[in-house]
Amino acid sequence: MRSVELSRAEALLHADTTALSRMVADEFFEISRLGQLRTKADNIRDIGSGDLRLLTVKYDSLAVRIYGDVAVLRGIADNTGTARGMPFRGKIRYMRIFVRRDGRWQAVAMQQTPLQ
Repeated sequence: MRSVELSRAEALLHADTTALSRMVADEFFEISRLGQLRTKADNIRDIGSGDLRLLTVKYDSLAVRIYGDVAVLRGIADNTGTARGMPFRGKIRYMRIFVRRDGRWQAVAMQQTPLQ
């Protein structure tokens, strides 16, 4: 599971929407650090258009629990980048839920909480 998360970071840094699309289920949703409900389509669109650019992605305190074909990953992300041209940086504590389908893990949900 950690390797999936590290692959996701690389895909984000390179704006590789093809790789990201494979890692995320069509029904994926997230609750962003701002409390917004976002879908897979929202994220892929923003990354593909350049509206969201990640410059650094660093993970800390990753922990994984696997329950059959469901896995829960939690950790801290410290990211920098731009959102619609405005720079951002900061840490979030997050949880991502994965489901194993056809032998691979796909994210189905995520929640983020900003850290001070």
